[in-house]
Amino acid sequence: MKESMEIILNEIDRALDAGLYYLAIAMALTIPDICAALESQNGETSGPKYKAWYTANLGAQYPNVTDADCWSLRCGVLHQGRCGHQNMQYGRILFTIPNAQNNVFHNNIINDALNLDAVRFCHDVVACARLWYARKQNDPVVQSNLPNLVQLRPQGLAPYMVGMPLIA
Repeated sequence: MKESMEIILNEIDRALDAGLYYLAIAMALTIPDICAALESQNGETSGPKYKAWYTANLGAQYPNVTDADCWSLRCGVLHQGRCGHQNMQYGRILFTIPNAQNNVFHNNIINDALNLDAVRFCHDVVACARLWYARKQNDPVVQSNLPNLVQLRPQGLAPYMVGMPLIA
């Protein structure tokens, strides 16, 4: 089942390599949800679980981003399609992407906005998730939740569909 988690993380990297920054950011923002659900007794996540995972695993790298900011950013990006949310301390988040000048701006406050480099942010989330998984992969709760993780199923999923690849 480790492969399932690694496939998700690798797809974020592949999205970045393909220049699909919005997709990579959106998926990176779901990683705390996925990890929090995996380590949860009921296999589900919530705002408090997301925030706790962020604080424990990623927050130290982002002193300008509280757990509530990250949760609100996740909600804004995934549910409203915007890089801001009324519950954030910033008016919006500005994600810089690779550019012809090779400028990288990351973790800067500009007026009422926070600037993050999209590639660096996504790589940081992926790296933290890999470290978290290395620590938690043998945890009985994580082990019990892994079979439910969305995953590539090359031969299908019996009894529903077999003989063709699925994501299920």
